[in-house]
Amino acid sequence: MGYAHEYAHAVLHRGRVPMEPTDHVVDWADGPRKGKFYPDAPVFALPGTEDLADVPVAPGLLPDSVPARDADRAPGFTLPLLSAMLRDSYGLTGRRLGVQANTDLAGLPFHTHANWSRGTAGGGGLYPMGIHWASGPSAPLTPGLHHYDVQRHALQRLLTGDVTDRVRDALGADAPADALDADQYLILSVKYWQNSFKYNSFSFHVVCTDLGTLVQTWRLWAAPRGLRTAPVLWFDEPRLNGLLGVPGEQEAVFGVVPLHWAGGPPGRRP
Repeated sequence: MGYAHEYAHAVLHRGRVPMEPTDHVVDWADGPRKGKFYPDAPVFALPGTEDLADVPVAPGLLPDSVPARDADRAPGFTLPLLSAMLRDSYGLTGRRLGVQANTDLAGLPFHTHANWSRGTAGGGGLYPMGIHWASGPSAPLTPGLHHYDVQRHALQRLLTGDVTDRVRDALGADAPADALDADQYLILSVKYWQNSFKYNSFSFHVVCTDLGTLVQTWRLWAAPRGLRTAPVLWFDEPRLNGLLGVPGEQEAVFGVVPLHWAGGPPGRRP
């Protein structure tokens, strides 16, 4: 039995057989930042979303209840829509002060130890996936690679220039046609220490759960607006790790979500 099967078996039986190391104690003083830190990266505030109309969630929960929309006539993303999707899913929208079982309860009333909440459920702890936007020519911003700063609900430009060809190359020729036709991509990464300091060997399962809850939240959010988000989970991981400039043993790309932009090219493939 391979290591993946052994790990899955340990996860499924952890309620009765604790996972190693059984003596792990969380060292909160050694905890990582709850996000990535780019002190010198330019910051671009995302637009407000108050003017966007409210929509029912039923089409996202029950996709068969609404007629299918022709992909060529489907609306595309705009910057306000992207801003709203990011805020509603991963933006910090509330503060937690309720009683719970964690050992950091006494510090919650203090701002320096505040615990914030977001729209998307998490596998445990508010240690988010890293969200990066590789923007191409159809978006209003200068093409480049941007990081979504959840604390400020803003974008930080990490690189200037269109890198979407590199993303498509990493997805490979066998990727879905919709993914290769796009020129906007959300790239989702995991910095392992942000989660493993608390959950130790259980953390890989937790971060996979975080990935699933995030991409499904985006599906639920997008469907009522006639938008489509279809994550790609099979790609050349080292290539995308290199694009983000991260060492794969410490941080790695877990998923890519192509976005089709309003007014963008209908397709890139011949």
